[in-house]
Amino acid sequence: MERQIINKKKRVFSVEPTKLSPSEVFKRKYTSHLVPALKKLNMDKNSSPINQLTVKHEVDMALALSAQEFAWSRFLLKKLSSSNNPTTTTSSSFSGTRILGRCCEEDEDGEIEEKLSELQKLLPGGEEMNVEDMLNEIGNYIKCLELQTIALKSIVQDTT
Repeated sequence: MERQIINKKKRVFSVEPTKLSPSEVFKRKYTSHLVPALKKLNMDKNSSPINQLTVKHEVDMALALSAQEFAWSRFLLKKLSSSNNPTTTTSSSFSGTRILGRCCEEDEDGEIEEKLSELQKLLPGGEEMNVEDMLNEIGNYIKCLELQTIALKSIVQDTT
């Protein structure tokens, strides 16, 4: 009688926790806030119709809750929490930037000031920040918006 040796694979766990990239942490936080909120909206649709502004409010709230370490996020969270009606939480208006002709150094400085002013309007809380802080925050805001887009696309693909 031959003896068979059975190799059992043992699962080995690392002593150190797995380190996730900051973008992966954001995506997990974002979906953990957004998905339950959307499910709740879907369950409540019988009592009140779901409109785009309500969904936008929940999407913005999930973004703010997922990135609380940034000043823009805390400002957005405060703005969203202070309004009970999601229809009042519209984004700041953006009139578009115009391209100015460059005649001299003063015109270039004016153009830079104008573009910085537009950036401050786009960043939640940006108008209350100095230029240096605003420029530090805008990069994080753009990265979070990109990650939000990826997460939303993923949710849409999973449901279709």
